[in-house]
Formats: sequence, structure tokens, C-alpha cells
Amino acid sequence: MATTSLRPCAQRLARNAPRAVARPWMPSIAHQTRRGFLNIPGLSMPDANSPPQHLTARRTLPYASDRLYEIIADIDSYPRFLPYCASARVTRWTDPAPLPSSSSSSPGGENTAQTQRRWPAQADLTAGWGGLQETYTSRVFCVPGRIVEAISGEAGPEIPAAELERLGLRDPGPGAGIGGGRGGVFKSLVTRWTVRPLPNTDTTGEAKVDWSEVDLSLRYRFSNPLYAAVSSAVADKLAPIMVEAFVKEAHRVLGNPRKS
Repeated sequence: MATTSLRPCAQRLARNAPRAVARPWMPSIAHQTRRGFLNIPGLSMPDANSPPQHLTARRTLPYASDRLYEIIADIDSYPRFLPYCASARVTRWTDPAPLPSSSSSSPGGENTAQTQRRWPAQADLTAGWGGLQETYTSRVFCVPGRIVEAISGEAGPEIPAAELERLGLRDPGPGAGIGGGRGGVFKSLVTRWTVRPLPNTDTTGEAKVDWSEVDLSLRYRFSNPLYAAVSSAVADKLAPIMVEAFVKEAHRVLGNPRKS
């Protein structure tokens, strides 16, 4: 589609569109994509067969990796701190599994109910930005203590199949859940958070602070090339903004760095 054919339509829509910001209580309306920044000068349509866009961001934080992982795995809390996340609700969980042996028993050596832990397996999320709001279903895969990966649409897990099998996980496929991730704004979406502990190189003999590295990877393809065109102005800023929001949440939840 030629660039010039979109501009008059975009300008009319922009003039008629009410000023609004996506909020958690607003209904999901797929056709809200016609509002917002459709009047970007030089708007052009990307190739529908182009590869997925890939965005990354990384931060190093003065906290133990297991504590950071707990925040990442708490998907229901995402609307509180993640920009562009209007709502999030876990709709399916893994079967409860024992915690690692170091914390799987009480001081007397007896297992307790608190030692059984389950992780998100599916969630419905609503994303909103630039006047666009869309609800979609994500299949979620958790490698405890290391990875939280949410995939939607035609995407498949990036976690190796052997690792999924070891954890007793499987991908139910794009048709799983409400909407199944099909027919929405994303043709495919993989959101992957990875946290890893960093070696402590402090040799001064003083109290040490646990440090960890947090990576965010976003790999996505829109179902309509128009969506990709109108999001291009903000896409490259998305991952750094999300990671910075996570850093602020970690400081709020965990407080001053824990020394050991």
C-alpha cells in the first residue's frame, strides 16, 4: 500500500479522535488502533513477511536473583508498575511442586504446606499505548529462579524442549485459552525475562551485597502491518522503559540491598 494513500485517512482520524489514555477499566476495543499516532509523517507499511522485531534491555541490580525472580513471576502485579500494562490476570497455574531442598523443610525437618509452590502457566493481559488497547492470552513457562517466558499467537517457546520436559511443561499451542492469542494485535509475541546471579568479586573482607543481572527480550510480529507502522516511533524505547520500571519496583519491594 502506498504511503500517500494512508495520510488523508490518518489525518481525518487523528482530528476526530478524542484525547484518551488507556486505563485498566476501559474495555478492550481492537479498532482503537485507528486512534492516536496514525498521523505520523511519512507513515509507510512494512512487509507483512518481515521477520519479528526484537528488542532487548539489561540491568544489573544489587539484589539476590531469587528475590528478583519472585517479582518477575508475580504476573498479577504487572499493572501496578509496568507501563503499557493495563491489566493482567493469571488464569492457569502449574501443579504445586516442592521448593528446593534448602528451603523445603521447617526448622524441625518436617515438610510444610508452604514448601509447595506453583507458577503461572497462562495469563490474560491487556496492553495499552498511544490510544491502542488490546487484550490477549499468553502461555507462560517458568524455569524457577531463572526465566519467565510468556508467548502469544503463533510463537513457540524459546526455552529448549528438554528443559520444558524436565520441568513437566508443554506448550498447549496457539488455540489455548480465551482467544488463544489469535485475532488480536499480535501475530506472535515472546516476552522473556531472565535473571542470573553475578559472582561476588569483593575481596575486602567486608559485608557483601548480592548482585544479579536482569534481561528483558521482546520478540514480536503484529497481525496487521498497520500496527507495526504506527508503533515504530515508540518500539525501540519499549524494552528500556519496561526494565527501568522493574528496577523501581525492585527498589520499592526489596528496599535497601541485603548484605551477606
